[in-house]
Amino acid sequence: MSLTKLGRYREALELAKLLVEKLKGLLGEHHPDTLSGMQNLANEYSKMGKYHEALQIEEPLVEMSKQIVGEQHPDTLGRMQNLADGYSKMGRYHKALQIAEPLVEISKQIMGEQHPDTLSRMQNLASEYSNIGRYHEALQIEEPLVEMSKHIMGEQHPDTLSRMQNLANEYSKMGRYYEALQIEEPLVETSKQIIGEQHADILARMQNLASEYSKMGRYHEALQIEEPLVEISKQIMGEQHPDTLSRMQNLANEYSNMGRYHEALQIAEPLVEISKQIMGEQHPNTLSRMQNLASEYSNLGRYHEALQIEEPLVEMSKQIMGEQHPDTLSRMQNLANEYSKMGRYYEALQIKEPLVEMSKHVMGEQHPDTLSRMQNLANEYSNMGRYHEALQIAEPLVEISKQIMGEQHPDTLGRMQNLANEYSNIGRYHEALQIEEPLVEMSMQIIGEQHPDTLSRMQNLANEYSKMGRYHEALQIEEPLVEMSKQIMGEQHPDTLTRMQNLANEYFKMGRYHEALQIEEPLVEMSKQILGEQHPDTLSRMQNLASQYSNIKKKP
Repeated sequence: MSLTKLGRYREALELAKLLVEKLKGLLGEHHPDTLSGMQNLANEYSKMGKYHEALQIEEPLVEMSKQIVGEQHPDTLGRMQNLADGYSKMGRYHKALQIAEPLVEISKQIMGEQHPDTLSRMQNLASEYSNIGRYHEALQIEEPLVEMSKHIMGEQHPDTLSRMQNLANEYSKMGRYYEALQIEEPLVETSKQIIGEQHADILARMQNLASEYSKMGRYHEALQIEEPLVEISKQIMGEQHPDTLSRMQNLANEYSNMGRYHEALQIAEPLVEISKQIMGEQHPNTLSRMQNLASEYSNLGRYHEALQIEEPLVEMSKQIMGEQHPDTLSRMQNLANEYSKMGRYYEALQIKEPLVEMSKHVMGEQHPDTLSRMQNLANEYSNMGRYHEALQIAEPLVEISKQIMGEQHPDTLGRMQNLANEYSNIGRYHEALQIEEPLVEMSMQIIGEQHPDTLSRMQNLANEYSKMGRYHEALQIEEPLVEMSKQIMGEQHPDTLTRMQNLANEYFKMGRYHEALQIEEPLVEMSKQILGEQHPDTLSRMQNLASQYSNIKKKP
């Protein structure tokens, strides 16, 4: 087994450097074997997240390869693909696409339409379309590609199985989770039979399946895969293998999704240090884990600790990944969100306004990330009471989202909810209700009755009824919703606690003070135990309870 497969990237890199020098000395700089050695060296840099160093080799290497072995030589085509991949890792997707599109056609002409390398390049082209948010174009390649691969390579060939996984990933990005799941569940079982239960690809597909369950709000099923998967990965790949570290992060994320923030933190804190030691402080994966750690602090209401990570992380990301790298833009967004949670809205806005323009320029106006940043900007205006400015973004954004993502995409449903919230903020309750009532039904049909987002939309609808003084209708939603939330999310999940508070508020508005207090008094204690005494939500509940006592005393 190679050093790289063992995750021993530094040793592999030193060996690759030494080999290139020896090849240059023995065979000369222009020998085909030397060129191959240079490509291997670039690959090692890339695995360590040193994309700039890899690119410094790959760009001139393509030109050398064209001159030495010829423009149509299979090795040259392979190096062009590697260069495209290098641009893609650096977030330079349009540059990658400029290589990938003609490369497929060249490969068809030279290698043949059915050659395995041509099929691989078609997959790579689909991946580039996906990276820039052009999911439908990616799908137009991937759906027939799976069938071609079955016919040419065979249904059980490892490459066919990989393409089935890629197709599932595309469905998932488009919010078509059930279609993704219909591929992924049998794919895990098929893969176990063909390549063995301990193969690295099996572990990756198990993780993908867990991620799909998670996107569908089926966190417990995801966790049933992820907890043992970490242990299996430690045994098979090794405790320090990069893939094992990634699975530990995924497990932490799952705990976080379930509101088990302390357990998530117990993984996330040491994982950052392990990642620094194994991958290096500047490795992209280490930067991502630092962001995840900041998110866990934020979930626990420890905003200052989150900020202590996020502020320098943005600067590090600019230096290491580049100011226009998609990951850098995401970290700027996260930093702005942190300021917003702390009530520092102007500082958040100073990031979010130019970030939308940057995103349009770098990712494209129709890229899903750009649409998300437009929504975040609208939310910020709303936080600042600038509701009309928020509405000027939110109204057209729903229509744009329907056209680009599709009317049934989960992100479109989310933007419809945000638009309803904006109408509600400016007192246009009937318009909000015209969105929210059918939206709950759509959400039930598209993502399922038990999906966390559906539960949230039910709560929003109840809130709207309450604002309109229709307390009985609000209550008809909120009472069963609390029970549903306990069963689906768990009794201690933060969302369940919020729904209990909302139900108590409804009772209080209806003059049912005793029932309100029966919820609020134990809720404060639960909040202290689960979230911590100083968490903003706990402090808010303590304030609510104090207000309720005060209001009851004032009643005649």
